[in-house]
Amino acid sequence: MDYIIIDSRMRNKEKNMLKYLGYRLVPLKKSINVYPEISSHTDIFAVKIGHTLVCEKNTYEDMEFMLKDSEFDIISGKDEVGMEYPEDVKYNVCMVGRYAIHNFKYTDKRVLKLLTDLNYELIDVEQGYTNCSIAVVDDSSVITTDKKIAEKLIANNFSVLYLDYIPDIKLLDEYGNYSNMNGFIGGAMGKVDNNIIVFGDLCKIDRENKIREFIESRNLKLIEFEDLDVIDYGGLIEL
Repeated sequence: MDYIIIDSRMRNKEKNMLKYLGYRLVPLKKSINVYPEISSHTDIFAVKIGHTLVCEKNTYEDMEFMLKDSEFDIISGKDEVGMEYPEDVKYNVCMVGRYAIHNFKYTDKRVLKLLTDLNYELIDVEQGYTNCSIAVVDDSSVITTDKKIAEKLIANNFSVLYLDYIPDIKLLDEYGNYSNMNGFIGGAMGKVDNNIIVFGDLCKIDRENKIREFIESRNLKLIEFEDLDVIDYGGLIEL
């Protein structure tokens, strides 16, 4: 059975859909080392590079145990994440096909070495929260609200949908209520096989149906949850 790593705070409707698709869920425990809104976000604590999952140092043992039957290599990163930026973005590398996008002066050194050893092409950007800021649609198509990232990726021949507005994406606080912080598009969506899963009702964040059209034009199926607010869970990781 394949696995999906998720935020442990994910709603039951979304969890049940992932189970229906045939996945075993691996909920990421909350960490006190980062602020509550991202305390169990997958894109803060792990990154999948090829057939290897690199986990944040303090997360590694739990992930290794829960994924002991996985065919993926589970390794520990070198660094711990911290409360303040950029200490919380060490594993927040966005992987798009054979490209890795990040501000590489902040990247965990073991992650960076693996990317180099496996000959991924590195695209260096100013933003450290790249995996939060970019929703990966396929190996050459992305959605982002970050103008500088959009310009850099267009220059590298990516197909980019740039959203020139801030979508109403929720984050959860330490009590599980909505935070006064706004979430990111990359953390509010995830690709599972040939499906793009939106963590809520896409209509709530999709002006003029641009997101829907961009995704469906790539022959991908959209899975969404009618009437639910869209929540940033830090995406998901399919293994």
